[in-house]
Amino acid sequence: MRSGPGAEFDITSLLPHGALVSIIKIVDSWAMIDLEGDGIADGFVSAPFLSSVAASTPNTAGATLDAVHASEFLKQGSTAAGLKAAREAAAASLPGYPTNGCAAHLSALLRHSGIEVPMTLGAGKLAHILRDRGWTRIDIGNQQPGDVGVCFDNDPTPVGADHVYLVVSTSGADEMMIADNQRTTDAPHVRFASGQGKTPTEYFLRAI
Repeated sequence: MRSGPGAEFDITSLLPHGALVSIIKIVDSWAMIDLEGDGIADGFVSAPFLSSVAASTPNTAGATLDAVHASEFLKQGSTAAGLKAAREAAAASLPGYPTNGCAAHLSALLRHSGIEVPMTLGAGKLAHILRDRGWTRIDIGNQQPGDVGVCFDNDPTPVGADHVYLVVSTSGADEMMIADNQRTTDAPHVRFASGQGKTPTEYFLRAI
């Protein structure tokens, strides 16, 4: 494993044959990989040395249980009381909140609605946790209230999704009202899936 996408980068470790890794993205012929399952990149390996394995069965039971709490999740993200409680919980967990606090804020909303995720720091890590719980990936344009938006990784420091948020309502395929940490008042605000000045959304996650 190397520190960058090329043979000119330093070797950071040697991976044993058969090591399981998750591919975050491909850069030329190099794969950015996650070794720990936390959604954070650990380094790069030459993609031709990787082979796919059968995917494990998703925890659909977890997503089904989470879906029972979908209406409460939406309520928490739609009301001033719910957003205030999430803001206060996130601030208690993350010094410097609201900076880099989207995952902490969304974790609090999920927890306060009865969805038992850990208090998580890092947008990519929280998206990974929801996928492991069996949440379904939804394409852009098909989002609906209660979905979690996961934005592209346009800033590699730190590596991982740039932002996560809750969809509160939709107005067409692009415009939404959302709940996240990027608001100074306890109220939803407008965001566009296409970005329009902010990082575009890559996909949505839904508990079904």
